[in-house]
Amino acid sequence: MIGINNITMTKPFLPTYLYIKTHNKTGLKYFGKTTKDPFNYYGSGTYWLAHLKKHGYNISTEVIGYFTVKEECVAAAVKFSQEHNIVNALNEDKKKIWANQIEENGLDGGSTRINFTHSIETKTKISLAHKGKTMSDEAIQKRENTRKENNSYRKKGEWTFPDDSKQKLRDANTGKKQSADTIAKRSQSLKGHIVTEETKQKLRDANLGKKMSAEAIQKMRSKVVSEEQKQHLREINLGKKASAETKKKLSGKVVVINKSGELLRITKEQYYTQTGPKQEWEWVFHKSKEAIMRRG
Repeated sequence: MIGINNITMTKPFLPTYLYIKTHNKTGLKYFGKTTKDPFNYYGSGTYWLAHLKKHGYNISTEVIGYFTVKEECVAAAVKFSQEHNIVNALNEDKKKIWANQIEENGLDGGSTRINFTHSIETKTKISLAHKGKTMSDEAIQKRENTRKENNSYRKKGEWTFPDDSKQKLRDANTGKKQSADTIAKRSQSLKGHIVTEETKQKLRDANLGKKMSAEAIQKMRSKVVSEEQKQHLREINLGKKASAETKKKLSGKVVVINKSGELLRITKEQYYTQTGPKQEWEWVFHKSKEAIMRRG
């Protein structure tokens, strides 16, 4: 239950109308509040606006109150919401009577403003209103069909997006840098993580036949490793000794490319005992990206 004392009011209260909108074609209702002219205002709320977009804007408006005192407005909104069960009420056909997703309190309401953020109280109410709800198979299928029609849907862990959506994501993330705290958290969460053979094979298949662009190659060539990084690599490898098992793995030959771009065969021990950034190694594996760059 929502009580007046649970509402945190941080903005000045403006004279407010409480209204009921009724869709003349479908009969769906919406209970809301506004400080604007209620007869020229369509209402808010994601579900209600989506309904209008689909079925048209042929609606009727009934004003149930005009309030200049916020406590009176809140009390009336909460009372009406609870008495009419505007979140969960269903008709004889088991369809929603009201488009409201949360109980109206006369203050928060819905919003379609860009970068709008709900208050903690509103988020809590939304969470409680949806707790325990499950989608029907019909609703799930309908959502899946809609996403397929828009070429934006998720199936078995794979997302597909239209090109304009991809570009929007690129633009939104261009220039963004992760904080040191975020990087540290991700690093900690991945410690001890074991990649399965199945995942490794998927990665091989996904990268098979891919070629680096000239721009990417040039970017790797121009990458500068600081002296601090070089010293760090030297220190972490200082005094390390290979186990008998490792030495066994190092036996045999490996095909490499040297700094001059020549194809050679060297021992695995020579190859795997190199230290420092891979770009500075004397030999690199002949199929690696660094080898491709060296051969031009």
